[in-house]
Amino acid sequence: MKKQTIAYWLVGIFAVVFIGGALVIPTPTLKTQVANIRHAITGSPKTTGATHAVAATDLGEKYQLSKQEIKTLQRLKVTGIGDSIMVRTTSDLKQVFGSFDAHAKVGRQVSAAPAIIRQLKANNAIQKNVLVNLGTNGPTDQATINGIIDQIGSQHEIYWVNTRVPGKKWQDANNQLIENAAKQYSNVHLIDWLYVSDGNDNWFDDDNLHPNTLGQREYTATVGQTMAKTATP
Repeated sequence: MKKQTIAYWLVGIFAVVFIGGALVIPTPTLKTQVANIRHAITGSPKTTGATHAVAATDLGEKYQLSKQEIKTLQRLKVTGIGDSIMVRTTSDLKQVFGSFDAHAKVGRQVSAAPAIIRQLKANNAIQKNVLVNLGTNGPTDQATINGIIDQIGSQHEIYWVNTRVPGKKWQDANNQLIENAAKQYSNVHLIDWLYVSDGNDNWFDDDNLHPNTLGQREYTATVGQTMAKTATP
């Protein structure tokens, strides 16, 4: 208990620095340092992404969500379309969303999405909010991404997580296409996982691609905090 008190006191100092200095941006490196301090003292790393007050609950502390963010997310029904990254994070995402129906498969290419969307629509099973995590396993093009967005439809809010694929030339190319789409379509929102995870190799398995337990928490925190801003039931 004493160790936890010291850890929260130290993290509290960082929080005061963030809140007191409105122009100070919490870089991934600094977030990692905070996490390492807390981990060293308590032995239990937690999500470090939020710089705002979080709910004093297990869910709030685990995913660094405020009471209002939790309230918003727990009302959402979300359809997920993704690859192995979503396979890894589905159990965490189900904890924060009111309902999360994941259609995720290891090795999935972007080109597989149209058939999945077609089947979802035929079954009237696609929710208003759609989370997409595709682009990890190979290159795509703007026409394919835009076609997926058009197929889902303008009545849906689409949250597309960009890719982290160290050493692969399609990482930056695919991410630029996703960013282009977010600028072109008012209902498409970029979730910048590459930026948030930069410099935090301890969030990943040895391949530096698939999130480990801590990375899965951070991924869910990133998705949750982003979607809570604009998603509606």
